[in-house]
Formats: sequence, C-alpha cells, structure tokens
Amino acid sequence: MVKLRDKKGDPYVVVKERLARETGTIFKDHGGRLSVALLYPNVYEVGMSNLGFQKIYHLLNLRDDVVCERAFLPSKPETEFLRKHRQTITSMESNRPLNEFDIIAFSITFEMDYINVLAMLALASVSLRKRGKRVPLVVAGGVAVTMNPEPLAPFMDIMFIGEGEGIINPFVDKAIEYGSGDLSNFASVPGAYIPSAYTPIFKQDGTIEKIDAQNGFPEKIKRVWDIDYRLTPNVSRVETPDTVFGDMSLVEIGKGCGKHCRFCAAGYVYRPTRHADIGAIETAIDDALEKKGKVGLVGSAIADHPYVERLFEYIITKGGVFSVSSLRLDKLTDNMLHWLTLSMERGGSHTITVAPEAGTERLRRITNKDISDETILDTMKRVAAAGPFRLKLYFIVGLPGETMDDVKGIVDLVARIREAMAPEWKKRGRDEVITVGVDGFVPKPATPYQWEPFEGVKAVAEKLNLVARGLRSVPRVAIHPGSARQGYIQALLSIGDRRVTDMLENAYRLGGDWSKVFRESDIDPDFFVTRRKETDETLPWSIIDHGLRDDYLARELKLADKGKLTKECPPPDEPCRRCGEFPGVCVPKNL
Repeated sequence: MVKLRDKKGDPYVVVKERLARETGTIFKDHGGRLSVALLYPNVYEVGMSNLGFQKIYHLLNLRDDVVCERAFLPSKPETEFLRKHRQTITSMESNRPLNEFDIIAFSITFEMDYINVLAMLALASVSLRKRGKRVPLVVAGGVAVTMNPEPLAPFMDIMFIGEGEGIINPFVDKAIEYGSGDLSNFASVPGAYIPSAYTPIFKQDGTIEKIDAQNGFPEKIKRVWDIDYRLTPNVSRVETPDTVFGDMSLVEIGKGCGKHCRFCAAGYVYRPTRHADIGAIETAIDDALEKKGKVGLVGSAIADHPYVERLFEYIITKGGVFSVSSLRLDKLTDNMLHWLTLSMERGGSHTITVAPEAGTERLRRITNKDISDETILDTMKRVAAAGPFRLKLYFIVGLPGETMDDVKGIVDLVARIREAMAPEWKKRGRDEVITVGVDGFVPKPATPYQWEPFEGVKAVAEKLNLVARGLRSVPRVAIHPGSARQGYIQALLSIGDRRVTDMLENAYRLGGDWSKVFRESDIDPDFFVTRRKETDETLPWSIIDHGLRDDYLARELKLADKGKLTKECPPPDEPCRRCGEFPGVCVPKNL
C-alpha cells in the first residue's frame, strides 16, 4: 500500500523526524523474537519524560529473544490523519501496525490517561473487550494499575501489580510458551493479575461483598518490588530534545518517602523508601553530563537521600548544572542552597519547588506533614538570601478535617512568604513572582485516606475560587488553580470498581463528555466518589496485597481524626514492620 507522506499531521513523518533527533533508540529484527509494542497512553513529549517507561523499554530489549518497540498517543492532527486515511497506529522503530505484535503492553502512570488507553486500542484496530486468540495479548502495568486495577480491568488480559523489574523475565518466559489462549498459564507470574479469573460480588447496598477467584488463581495478588533498585537507578536511556525536560538527562536517586503524609500515594505505594547507591548515581551523573551537561535529579523525596549534598557538589565540581524536583521544606539546608545557587549561576534551574500542602499548622498536623509556619518562613528567607530563585508552592484544598479557616490560611501563608522574601529581593533590585498551584484532594488507594471522600465539585470549586480571589490582592503572585471537575473524574477512576468501566468506555465514545456520561449512567458516580467508606469495607483494590496492613492504615486514619502525628520511617538500613512487610527490600527487625 502506498503511504501518503506529505499530508499535514502524517504520523509517519512526525515519527521519522523524532527518531532522527533521538539517541539510544534500539532497533531489532523481528524474526524469531517475541514482539512487544510498549505503549504510553499520552503524547510522546510526556511519555518520553517517564523513566519507568524507559526502564521497561530497556529491560525488554536486553533479552535477545524479545523485540520491544514504542508507540504513543497520537496528537489530534495525527489522529485525524489516521482516521481520514483509514490507517492504524504503528510502532516508532519499524512502522509496524500494533495489531501485528504478539503483545501490546501499556505503561500507565495517571488515571486520567485511562481514556487514552481505549483510544489507542481503537486506533490500533484492537477490540476493547472481547478479543480472539489471533490478536495481541493486551497487558498493562504502572503505578496507577498497581494502586487499583479495577476501573480498567475488563479491557485487559493481564495487569501487573508492582515494579516491572521483578516481573518482566518470568512474564516473557511464559509469553513465549503462550499459544493456547489459556491465560491461566500466567497465574504463576509474580504480580500477574488476570481480571477474567476474578468476579466481584456485590451486596444490595452496592458495596462489595467479596471478590471470587477461580480455582488455580491466588486470592490476593502480591505486589512486586525491584529488589536491585539501589544498584540500578532509573535514568534517561533514550535521549531526545522533544520533551519537557529535553535539555537535561534525568537520574532518579530514590523511590518512596518515609514521611507518612496521609494523603500522598507516593509515600505508600513506593514504600519502603529506597535510596539509590551513591556510586551508581555518580556513574549515571557522569553519563548524563557527557550527554547533555545538565542533570535532572528526580525522586519522591530528593532531600532525604543521605548523600544529596554530596551529589549536588559532585555535579558542580564536574562542571555541570542540575535541576531538582520538589524539595522538602524542613530538609532544605544552607549547603544545599549554596550548590543550587552555583548551578543556577551557570545556567541551571532558577526555580525551587516546595509543597506546604495546607495553609495552617493544624491541618498539616492532621495530614502528618509536621512543618511549622516558622520553619516555612525561615526557609523562604534563606532561599531569597541565597539567590534570585523563582518559587513554586503547591497546596491542596478539600483535605479531610479542613475548615474554611484552613483554606483562607493558604492566602495568608503565601502573603507572609512573600513578605519574608521581599527584603532580600529588594537588596538585589528584583521582585520575583511566586507561582502557586492549588488542587482539590483526591483520595488514593493504599493510603490512610483511601476511605475518605472527594469533597464534591461545588465545594472544591468554591475553595479554589476563594484562594484565587484572595491571592489576587497579593502582589506578584501567579495562581494556577486546578479543576474541581477533573478532580472528581480522577477520584472516580482512582477509587472506583469495575462498574466504572462502562462509564469510562462511554466517555471515550462520547469524546470525553463526562457530563453526558454521568447523566446516562445507571450508577450514581457519587457512590464511589463522595461517599466515605467504612474501614471494614471490601474495597476494589482489596484483592491487591500492597505490603501494607489494613490495621496500620486504619490506625493512621484514627490518628488523623485526633490530629496526632506518626514519626518518620527509620533509615532503610534500620527496617521495621510498623506498617507492613516488603519481602526482599525491607527485612523486618525482631520487635
């Protein structure tokens, strides 16, 4: 078939140009190899910034008996081109139609990308649900799936719970043998959840009575950890200028956070905290500096790494510059600010991002984010004194236990932060802008707030508007409020069960018109989103063993109600079992 090359939005032309700008791309012959199409359900610029996606691409291609190629959500012009010319999505590396691969594997980070999963399957001419034996096996993994696979489960043959490093090889070994269409062959693969083998049984009140597993399938799916993470941190393996971080090479220096913030999924789903080995990080930094001269250090809790200051110094003494993701306010030392300033002066990042989360000490204590106003203001003064940094602040409204005084406290705290920083800015003859991001609280599985409701679109919108209006009177503040409606949808996809599946499919078919979806649905989405759950209730993700004990999470919820704090996790070399057990990565003490 003759392909059109000169039409606007032709994906082939776009991909060819992207490949020309990439380094580290892997090309293999398909002959005699298991073929895997690795899909990221968002656009190329977003997907190629994801180190987990890049790690899976690398690990699959390490095997000589596998060829793994990538595909991403086409842009709107590309999608229109495909439909107009009746073409399907093809892989980047060989331009092969996705429905000709043995396996289509999705790496899913965000629940709001679920609708893109369906769009990509449809554009690949793969049925969304019932599929015959001669079509690709459709599988999914990633942190969103690990937290709660159920809203997407009916669209998947297999879903993987946990970190792919411990799953890939046993899965591939079984996939090479696969031929009968009998998915039970995969039941022994670590972390493999086969949705068709499980049936949720519902009570009259709509809650889940139990989830029945077929014979031969485990009653619970145990989450899998990357036990070698310390020595093999995630890094940018395929470099491209066509991403948000295109001017730097990314190095992840740790997973998880031991702070126990009760709303934060990263602090629980990546538990226990793991810091990459200093030698492995420095090797990765050397490679990154050779490639681009600029390193992006990423992780859930950058400042918690025991050698973070040494890493900053290492990059500077090597002649490089660096950028960091969000930093903990109570861990931002003068020495760290010194190296951040030197990096900025060489052309590194001018922005420091911190997350007070709540506007008052009272609410921060309830959420177990034990940072005083005094600590915040003192840190901001030191940031302003260190150099002309731009500041980004993040807050959440709608948190459990919140009052309107807490919401107003966000405005007050930002004003006090600006007042604290202004004298140092004035000395330099500058007047920096403070950027403030505010979103509504979304309950997440496997956290103490998994039982809490989303407050509601109207209530969250009012609070977002209150903060936005209040900050208009504070000079040189740029406010970026989130969408209460989007927060509601995210909550539905985060904590819903398989009954959400029909809504999701309708949303795809209606072009994302969720309002119409909700009007036409036989099930009230508020049942999932705005209802507080009982702590003894069977939840959609109760089938997953995340390593955390339910009694621990329930205890944390009670402590939140009382405004009591929980101390941080001990260092990784001093493991405990306060919250659960994590085989191979956290050996419990004898208590």
